[in-house]
Amino acid sequence: MANDLPLLERLAQMPAIPAAAAAVLVAELPQAQADPVIGPLFGVDDDGDPVVSAFVPAVLQQFQDREGLTCYQALLEGLTGIWNAAVRAAVVTRLRASGLPPDDLLLRLQKLSPTLGFAKERGEWTREWLSDPFTQDALLVQQCVVRLLLALRCIAEARAVDLTTSAR
Repeated sequence: MANDLPLLERLAQMPAIPAAAAAVLVAELPQAQADPVIGPLFGVDDDGDPVVSAFVPAVLQQFQDREGLTCYQALLEGLTGIWNAAVRAAVVTRLRASGLPPDDLLLRLQKLSPTLGFAKERGEWTREWLSDPFTQDALLVQQCVVRLLLALRCIAEARAVDLTTSAR
């Protein structure tokens, strides 16, 4: 039964939706700030003027610039970025708690896992990250959340069209 499949498998079975469609969706929503999924990314300032998270235009531009990118792929990229940041934070917390000196910590991080991002980066980037992991990954996580929400909302819109069209 399709309902018993995990969410990501169900989403993977849906027709591919170009990630660039998210820009069209956002532009066509009558009140994006009222949407339960992406609404928090939009708002109104004290003067009544519309405001948008700084990440929204950047993510939508990335979606448009990457030809062939699907919403499902963008969703997975967002989840992966959040996962990597979470694992990095957990690993560093554990290694620091064990009393590992900073230089040994840096070497250990570079050897642990290529998915953590340390093995591919310059030593300066890793040192910067170690000095303030919160600031370094907080922006990445926020951007990934925006990517995830926009992609998920776009996939949901396609599903809604399918459900309401086939119900007639």
